[in-house]
Amino acid sequence: MSRCRQAGRGFTLVELMVAITLGLFLLIGLSSLLVSTVSSRSELDKSSRQIDNGRYALQILTEDIQLAGFVGASSSTAFSTATPAACPASIADLGYASTTSPGTSSVPLPVYALGSVPSCLDHVMSGTAMLVVTRVSTSAVSVASAASGERYLQISTCANDLLPFVAAAGSSAASFTLMGKDCLATQLAPLRKIVQHVYFVSTCNVCGTDTTPTLKMAEYLNGAMTITPLVEGIENLQLDYGVDMDADGSPDCYTSDPGSPPAAEVAVAVCPQTTPAYDWTAAAANWANVMAIRIHVLARNTEASGGWTDARTYDMGLATPTAGPFNDHIKRHVYSTVARLYNSSGQREVP
Repeated sequence: MSRCRQAGRGFTLVELMVAITLGLFLLIGLSSLLVSTVSSRSELDKSSRQIDNGRYALQILTEDIQLAGFVGASSSTAFSTATPAACPASIADLGYASTTSPGTSSVPLPVYALGSVPSCLDHVMSGTAMLVVTRVSTSAVSVASAASGERYLQISTCANDLLPFVAAAGSSAASFTLMGKDCLATQLAPLRKIVQHVYFVSTCNVCGTDTTPTLKMAEYLNGAMTITPLVEGIENLQLDYGVDMDADGSPDCYTSDPGSPPAAEVAVAVCPQTTPAYDWTAAAANWANVMAIRIHVLARNTEASGGWTDARTYDMGLATPTAGPFNDHIKRHVYSTVARLYNSSGQREVP
């Protein structure tokens, strides 16, 4: 009977307390592991989004810059260039001017940087680059298919046409009379929509609702500029412009401002002089000679990271040698690449 009572009496209080204590230690360990896993996963997600945003921003800018200066025909070598208006109100503001005198017609510069914030942009991040990219659409449409609100360019490939091109609204069908290579009035040259993009960094994505820095684009649509958010988390954009000094299609010297190059960036020690000597004081010629652009994008997480203080500095190219330290709790990274203006450089290359 005594042995039966001992076998059925269960745990003592001490044994129960020891078991509870061991269980608590196990729960604490599992909880710490769970918290660490969740935190690591959260940081990994933030970093992944930042990488995706930085690379996507580079991709958008690179693809558009590579198409800059496209007018739909190789005869653009005969056209001079004009500085486009950032907020165009007419075809003339876009930089297209067609005349009957050979060599006097002009098209807009393929790329151009804005030195001050124009009226059609808002919430522009101070100290960041604003780039104007001009070209025409890679897709052609017939005169009958032109949208009335859009602006189009029609390039002539017929020697009998008096004008090299026509730039007009889609509603002006009577203006588009240029012919194709067969010089048949029944086979008019196709139209290509005029494209003007202005890239800039905004202090907000949905302004008035958040303060997330965002890469945005102002696009010329239906005769007006329309702003579209592209990539959130882009905090800074800086550009270095590769200028062709000897007309061979390759950039020979990079400067942060072709319009007014800093002396240190174009000194002979940095940019060996050509023969004949290159004139850096001709701003319009400098912009026309831009053959490549080095793009620097500073991407940041859209959320803070606990236990992290950003005390680093970031190389942003010639215009802004370093950015930071920001001394906040947000992680950042710089993404850089070089984009070549194929339509400008390709015409200068010698086989």
